[in-house]
Amino acid sequence: MISSRSLLFAAIGVMLFLVIACALPFAITPVETEEKIVYIEVTPVVVETAPAAQAPVQAAPTATVSVPISLEGIWTIWQGSNEDELTINFLQQGFVMTANVATGNGHSMLFKGNLNQDNSSVTGTWESTNGSSGAFNMYLDGTGQFFSGNLGSGIPFCGARSGIPKPAVCLR
Repeated sequence: MISSRSLLFAAIGVMLFLVIACALPFAITPVETEEKIVYIEVTPVVVETAPAAQAPVQAAPTATVSVPISLEGIWTIWQGSNEDELTINFLQQGFVMTANVATGNGHSMLFKGNLNQDNSSVTGTWESTNGSSGAFNMYLDGTGQFFSGNLGSGIPFCGARSGIPKPAVCLR
């Protein structure tokens, strides 16, 4: 049989092992480095030099780009051979214009176009969810309030801002 003395030594050994095992992770911990943030202030330095004879500087020629007229917003359009009346929301970013309009029977048309530099017209392409597509032209009235145009092949396409009547001439 096992003597009580052997059990005592075994118990002391187990306890000593547990004490060392539990204390070990706390005794061996990595030393954390302290991160320091250094701020540097940059100040301008003025260096004065003796004035030198300089040739007159001519200004570089600048290109004149007109700010595009804004077509952005809700419009009423009339399109197709029956000149169906629809509501559309034009989105514009610089000279690029996009719009999407529901045409009925679960279909819609997507317009993507570019405003020309003199703000007189928009040309681009349209795609329908029914599988048809083509080119379109919008000829603006100059105030950005209405346009006349076409969806290609003699198909009428015109529009006016909300609250403004239909243009007298739709197909152009």
